[in-house]
Amino acid sequence: SFHRKQQQRRISTSCLRQVWRMEVLLPHGQAPPAPQSSVKGELVTVGSVEGESLQDRFLRFRKERQRERALARRSVKASAGGGANRDVDRLRQRFVDACKSYVGVPYGRRYHEDPADPDHNAPLFLDCCALVRQAVKDLQEDFGFAIGRWNQAYQFETLPIELEFEQLRPGDLIFVEGQYYEKGRSPQRHDIVHVEVFIGGETGEATIGSRWSRSDSGSGKVRGVQVHPSYKYESKNYEILKYHFRSLDTWLQGTCRSTSYDDSVCPTTLPKGLKSVFDADDGDEDASDHEQTDVTGAFVPNAYSEAPVFYVGEGNNWKAVAQVLEARGWRRLPFEWSSTSRFDLKWVECRGQIDYGRHLDGQFVNHIPNNDIITAKARLVETLRNHEAATGENFKWHPSSFLSEKKSDCLAALAEAEASTDSTWILKPSRGLGGKGIEIVRGAAALRERLFPDGNGRGPSPTEGWVVQQYIERPLLLQGRKFDIRAYCLVARTEPHLWIFHPGYCKVALEPYSLPDDFSDERARFAHLTNACVQRSHPDYKSSRRGQHIWSLQQAEADIISCNKWLPDDGSIWEKLHKEMKLAIAHLFRASSGVLERKPGFFDLLGFDFMLDESLQLHLLEVNSNPAMFFDSSPVLEELVPRLLSTSLDLVLEAQRPGRSTEVPALQQPFELVVEEASGFIFQG
Repeated sequence: SFHRKQQQRRISTSCLRQVWRMEVLLPHGQAPPAPQSSVKGELVTVGSVEGESLQDRFLRFRKERQRERALARRSVKASAGGGANRDVDRLRQRFVDACKSYVGVPYGRRYHEDPADPDHNAPLFLDCCALVRQAVKDLQEDFGFAIGRWNQAYQFETLPIELEFEQLRPGDLIFVEGQYYEKGRSPQRHDIVHVEVFIGGETGEATIGSRWSRSDSGSGKVRGVQVHPSYKYESKNYEILKYHFRSLDTWLQGTCRSTSYDDSVCPTTLPKGLKSVFDADDGDEDASDHEQTDVTGAFVPNAYSEAPVFYVGEGNNWKAVAQVLEARGWRRLPFEWSSTSRFDLKWVECRGQIDYGRHLDGQFVNHIPNNDIITAKARLVETLRNHEAATGENFKWHPSSFLSEKKSDCLAALAEAEASTDSTWILKPSRGLGGKGIEIVRGAAALRERLFPDGNGRGPSPTEGWVVQQYIERPLLLQGRKFDIRAYCLVARTEPHLWIFHPGYCKVALEPYSLPDDFSDERARFAHLTNACVQRSHPDYKSSRRGQHIWSLQQAEADIISCNKWLPDDGSIWEKLHKEMKLAIAHLFRASSGVLERKPGFFDLLGFDFMLDESLQLHLLEVNSNPAMFFDSSPVLEELVPRLLSTSLDLVLEAQRPGRSTEVPALQQPFELVVEEASGFIFQG
C-alpha cells in the first residue's frame, strides 16, 4: 500500500467527522512508492460529531460542494503575493502535495450505497475533477480563487496553455479526450472525459487522480484517488482519442476563467431543474451529482431593509455572530449557500471564502481582499520596511525581524545573533496560526543550523518561510507567567478609511516562565506560547485549568501593581498602554493605506497581539485577520465578545450608511477613534 502516513493524513475538511474505513490496494504490477507492506482495512479516525446526524451532515456537505461556483479572478493586488510576485514554483508544489494528501479517498458516494460497503460512511468522496477542485480550494488563499462544481470540461477551458509531453512539470494537468461507447449518451463538452495531475515519478509518466469508481483486484484497478504509474490507460466506457497536456501556470498566476463559452460563468443560482453545461457528468468515470437550484431573478442588496439576509461561515464561534444579527431581525442563509452572492452581509473566517469578483454594491463582507499585507507575518515585515524606506519612519514597536526566505536577511539575523552569543530567537511560520510550527532556539549556532541547514538538521522550513525575531527574553509576568495582550481594531470602512480601537484582554500561559536549555520540552511550550489554542491543549486544562488562561485587563493591572511594577498614583496602566497601541495602529495605517484595497462594503475586525517586557516597553507580535471569538469558558470573554461583535456591526452599518459614508458614527466607550481619513485625522497621542 501507500505509505502509512498518507493513509492516516487527516482529511482537511474539518466539519466532516467520522471513523472512515479505507481500503487501499495496489494496481496490478505497480510498485509501491515506499517499501511498505500491503495494508487493508486501515482505520482512520477523523473525530466525532455533535448535534447533527452523520448522514445529514454528509448530505449537507455534498450539497455544499455541488453549489460551489468558480470564484472570479481577483485583481492582481488582492491575489496572494500579487501576480508576477507570486512564488509560483512553491505554489505548484503545494498543489501537488494537496492532491497527494487525498490518496485513498473513494470515488463517489453512489458506488458505495450498500451499508456493508467499507466506504459507505466515508466522510469524503472525490471523482477526477473533484480532486482538482478540492486541492485548489485548500489553497484558495494562495491561488486567489476556488473552482466551482463544474467538471473537467470547464477546467480544460480555464487552462489554455497546451504543452508537449516533454514540457510537463509536476502539477500540470492531463485531460483525456474520448468518445463514449454507449449509443445515445450525451458527449462531454470538448469530449473531455477525465483529468489527472501529472507528477512524473520514477516512471516519468506518473499521475495522481481518481480514475476508477470501484476496485477490481483482477484487473488491478483501485477505486478513488491513487497514484498511477502512467497517465495511459484503457476504459470500458469510452474510447480514448487523445491526451491533452495543459500547463497549470494560468491558475498559478491567479486566472481561472473560460476562454470560449458564454455560459461558462453561471449565475449563483439557476432555474429549478437546469444545470450548467459544465456540471459534472454522472458517468462511470466522472460521477458528481447534479445540483437542483431554487432561486432566480436579480438580487439587489439592502442591509438597511426590514429583514436583511446574512451568511456566516462555520467556525470561530459563528453562533455569536448569528445571534447578534438575528436579534436585529436579520435572516441567516444555510451553510450550503456558501457560494451564493444573494446576501446583504457575509461573515467568514478567511478572505478566500469571499468572491470579490462578484461583490455587489450594497453588500458587506468582513475582510479587505488584500489584508494579508498586515495580517501575514512576512508581509507585515515587508509593509513596514517599505514604509520606512519611503518615509524614514521607523516602527518602534516591533522586535528585530528577518525573513528566512531572503538569504540577505538570514545573514543579517546571524550577524545580530553572533553579536550576542547567548541570545534567544523565535521562528514563526509566515502564515502560521495557533502557535503551529513555531520554534525557539538559543545562540548563534542553533540559529545558523535552522537558517543554513547542512542537511543533518531538523525538519524543513515551512512553505513560505519563517519570520525570525529576537525573542523577548525578559517579558513582564503575571504571577510568574508570560502573557500577551489582545486588542482590536475595527476597520469600519475603507472609502474613506475609518479605524477604531477597542481594548481586549490578556492571554496568560498556564506554566511558569523560565528560559530552559531545551525549548522542545512540552512544558516549555505551555510556558512560552501564549496562544489560547496552545493553552487549551495543556494536559490539565479540562480537569482543573479551564478558562484560567484568560485574564481581564483589571485582573492584570491588579497583579502588576501588587508586584510594584506600576504605582496606582500614576493612574491606570492601560491608559498609557492603550495610547501606545493606538500610536502603533496609526503607524500601521500610514504604512498600508496606500496599498489596501478600497471599496464600499469592505470592513475588517482585526486582532492585535502585543507583549510587554519588564521595562513596560510595548511590542507588537502580530495582527490577526480572524481573531478568535470563542468564549473559552471565560467569564471575561462571555461578556466581551458579544458586546464587541454587536457594537462593531452597528458601527460598520452606520459608518457606511448611504449619504453618511464620510461621517463618524457616535462612538461608545471603550471604542476610540484612531483614523478618520475623511477629515485627515490620525491619532498622534
